[in-house]
Amino acid sequence: MRGRAISILICLAACLVSGCMDKAGDGASPEGSASGLTVAITSPATGSLLSGDEPIRFEGEATGGRKPYAYRWSSSLDGTLSTKSSFEAPPSEMSRGRYVVTLTATDGAGARGEASITVTVL
Repeated sequence: MRGRAISILICLAACLVSGCMDKAGDGASPEGSASGLTVAITSPATGSLLSGDEPIRFEGEATGGRKPYAYRWSSSLDGTLSTKSSFEAPPSEMSRGRYVVTLTATDGAGARGEASITVTVL
């Protein structure tokens, strides 16, 4: 449990430093940019409640910067989730609770950008 608390604190600190606050003020933004590289999470929406055995599609994209892009999805509870631009996961196989899911993209020139959403797994 202590490791999860540390992960949450690190993720929240990273969000605060990078300024990833959405208009609702819940600490996550579905879009972010760095050095002309823009990263967006298009699904699921921030604030989503996830439950059941049906896979949820996590989709994101990077634009700008220099292709190709490398992707890394991570969560404040489960660590790395995927290294693809999109993936599916059933909520029943995810940790229960409210946490931040972050998509980090790195372009061919090494520029990094990230976007984050909050989700609650029931």
